[in-house]
Amino acid sequence: MPRRVAVEPRSVLITGATGGIGGALARAYAEPGRTLVLQGRDTERLAAVADECAARGARVLTRVLDLRDRAALVAWLRSVAQEEPLDLVIVNAGVNTSIGADAAGERWAAVEELIAVNVLAAMATVDAVLPAMRARRSGQLALISSLAAYYGLPVTPSYCASKAALKAYGEALRGWLASEGVRVSVVMPGYV
Repeated sequence: MPRRVAVEPRSVLITGATGGIGGALARAYAEPGRTLVLQGRDTERLAAVADECAARGARVLTRVLDLRDRAALVAWLRSVAQEEPLDLVIVNAGVNTSIGADAAGERWAAVEELIAVNVLAAMATVDAVLPAMRARRSGQLALISSLAAYYGLPVTPSYCASKAALKAYGEALRGWLASEGVRVSVVMPGYV
């Protein structure tokens, strides 16, 4: 099997760039000669992360967008992919819910939002950027799952289920896309 040589990405898209992991990744990738495409829901926090990254020399494009709006998400990602071939797409956006301090259980509306962001928006992100990566036979998808995918935490059952779904999805994508030059990583951080 031929050995792959690591190539530094020239363009990196990060969803959920206003959160702890997303913001840290954006700052870590910020350097001269690199384009960062950052998405978040909080205008002020996204601008602050973008300013930090630009100060480090990166070209920064931002979009305030609710990822649950699939039509807007797909339209934005496809336009970005046409303008700026994406070398690395970090599917990081996520939300959490819990059973509550009184252990009454997760609110159904919160569960629906969680699945819409953590699973459906993640899959829609991949679906929107994948055609361009497959066409040029290169690119990398990095799905940010969680150690919660391995062990069901009693206080946040839906979160654990969503991260297990993302883990399995990424593993399946890896097997499918390996022969097409598109790499897939599933990252399993602990609690942040």
